[in-house]
Amino acid sequence: MAKKEETAEPRTLPSPRLLPWHSEAIAQLKHAWTANRLPHAILVQGAEGLGTGSFAAWLSAAVLCDKSVDGVLDVCGACASCALIKAGSHPDLHWVAPEEDKTQLSVDQVRAACEKLSKTSFRQGYKVAIIEPAHQMTPGAANSVLKTLEEPSKGSLLVLLTSRPSGLLPTVRSRCQKLSIAGPSTAEAMAWLQKEAGKAIAPALLEFAGGAPLKALEYADGRFDELNQHMQKSLRDLFAGDTDVTQVAAEWGNDALIDRLIWLDLWLCSLARTGIAGTDDRVTFPGGPAHLPSPSRPLNISALYSMVDRTRTLKMQLARTALQRELAVESWLIALLEALAPNKAPVARAS
Repeated sequence: MAKKEETAEPRTLPSPRLLPWHSEAIAQLKHAWTANRLPHAILVQGAEGLGTGSFAAWLSAAVLCDKSVDGVLDVCGACASCALIKAGSHPDLHWVAPEEDKTQLSVDQVRAACEKLSKTSFRQGYKVAIIEPAHQMTPGAANSVLKTLEEPSKGSLLVLLTSRPSGLLPTVRSRCQKLSIAGPSTAEAMAWLQKEAGKAIAPALLEFAGGAPLKALEYADGRFDELNQHMQKSLRDLFAGDTDVTQVAAEWGNDALIDRLIWLDLWLCSLARTGIAGTDDRVTFPGGPAHLPSPSRPLNISALYSMVDRTRTLKMQLARTALQRELAVESWLIALLEALAPNKAPVARAS
């Protein structure tokens, strides 16, 4: 069977969409454009759920828009370039994203996009390549980007999107102009969420989303409530001895594990604050109405924060490496029981 030709474009491109908290970054770009000082490489930094993809889609559409050439950076929506972008067929726009069932960006994908930046524009204007998420490039892909950054071609724009700048090579970061997308205040985010969702939104949902409104909106359809209730039941059964770590690990490892780890991070931090204050013998997910029995009193605060660290480490490992999920979660659960309910911790099996 012939090898499938690799392509730099994903199956679908994000729609150009500006959100209220994008305004400061947009103002910086428009000023640079007017002063004829738009950089050849931009590193867009922003947490997941802040719409960096739709922001980059707007930027690429504005740079390629026929009416932006001698005027203000914007998207007219009516010119030939805007029509091509809307159809997903603009020959000077190259968007690199992980292929289906893969988490990393391959060297062939990135190299193909970088090569297109070095060639003549089809429409005699800019050539734009967007790499998302840039921190998931393989070492070979990162080196291809570095070569392009060191020898940029005229009229080219390379945009790297990342929620984790530390995952990029320092040499790549230093050769890009950084543009940060800051999240809105809690009040602004809640107002936007309630308007978009058309209903009241619990503060716990925004906290679970790390303050990122778009991620919170994704879970406002009841998924967060379902996750919250399921996690509470799992922990309640585990502490009561009605289930064991093997069963829970199998369940968590096969379904929304990253979301579960985010929930656990927040729950453990809430539990630690409760233990430090010593004001309540029941703990709750932040902002949530349902309660869980506190595992043991007095709480070992040091052990709690150690579990927070283990939770965050496991989340990062899942994003970077191929772990045996069930075994990793089982090990985490054993540590949790040892820290919070030592009398419930399983005895180590003989090897």
